[in-house]
Amino acid sequence: MTREEDLVPRHLLLHAHMFKNAGSTFDHSLRRSFGDAFTDHRDDDAMRRGAAYLGPYIDEHPGLRALSSHWVTFPLPALPDVVIHPVMLFRDPLERILSVYRFERRQEGDAPGVTRARRHGFRDYVAWRLEQGVGPVIRNFHTRYCSGDYHGGDLDAMYLRAINTLDSTPLLGLVHRYEESMVLFEYLLEPFFGNLDLSGKAVNASDAVALDSVGKRERALSELGPLLADVKEANRFDLKLHAEVETRFERALADVPDLQNRLRDFRHRGQAQS
Repeated sequence: MTREEDLVPRHLLLHAHMFKNAGSTFDHSLRRSFGDAFTDHRDDDAMRRGAAYLGPYIDEHPGLRALSSHWVTFPLPALPDVVIHPVMLFRDPLERILSVYRFERRQEGDAPGVTRARRHGFRDYVAWRLEQGVGPVIRNFHTRYCSGDYHGGDLDAMYLRAINTLDSTPLLGLVHRYEESMVLFEYLLEPFFGNLDLSGKAVNASDAVALDSVGKRERALSELGPLLADVKEANRFDLKLHAEVETRFERALADVPDLQNRLRDFRHRGQAQS
């Protein structure tokens, strides 16, 4: 005889932690909320295999309730007894470039990006990153990531696949509206995970900058001069994708009841952790 609890699906929160999108702060909140049931998966090569790897991994870890990875690869596995709730945070594509540069300047080692960032100013670093032979870390990064084909060449097709990913991901947040994003996530996830507490302060320097970014983009990008036009062209699809995310975010946020009181409570919880 089948037990009633055997018919209840297992729910898994999956954070697609896109590089330099305030994901470390979100992961910190997930670790605090889920404890040992949260995993920050760092085997990037394995995760790049996509559903063929992720599906069995989820099955082999029945106690897992929240998972984060820099390389969540879409489309996600379809599992008969697991409901996956993908979560993504999006950052302004142009502002994100400055964060990538600052991050690489702080790193140790001799990786090409680290070496360039340490030895060159922002403008020269960006000019190098725009070259076609260099990894596309600042060229339509979000579109590539969401398409599930990071190194693909047909950006028109990749953009359409990225939109399909958004269609299957109601949990979309914006870095420059982080508090509202967390309140939205808490509301949408409550039926499956109870009263999550996603409050907390930024856990690293780049996240702190991202969460207090008014005006910073314009000041930083002014350093690029005429190169800015090339940067915008190299991120044409990301700028479109970000506008689409903003539209969807506003629509979802409008459906959150008692939003202002929820925001006040969220901020109070964050202050209590200081």
